Amino acid sequence: MEKCEKCGGQADFICPDCGKKYCKPHMAPRYTGPDRGFKSRLMCPNCWKKKEVKLTQDMVDAKTHKPKTYVYGK
Repeated sequence: MEKCEKCGGQADFICPDCGKKYCKPHMAPRYTGPDRGFKSRLMCPNCWKKKEVKLTQDMVDAKTHKPKTYVYGK
């Protein structure tokens, strides 16, 4: 189970650019007004502070993500 960077709970999204993991309540809102038909209303707060927009539609789903495992032999 992936953990949220801020609260330690179960993460919903993993940012492919910075690698941070966040749950939906800790994501930064893209637009707070009425629903305008956007695919994604949330974005990565870490990338947003660096003035980059990384929307949740482009992120990896943390619940179905399988991290790579490396097996070293002799």
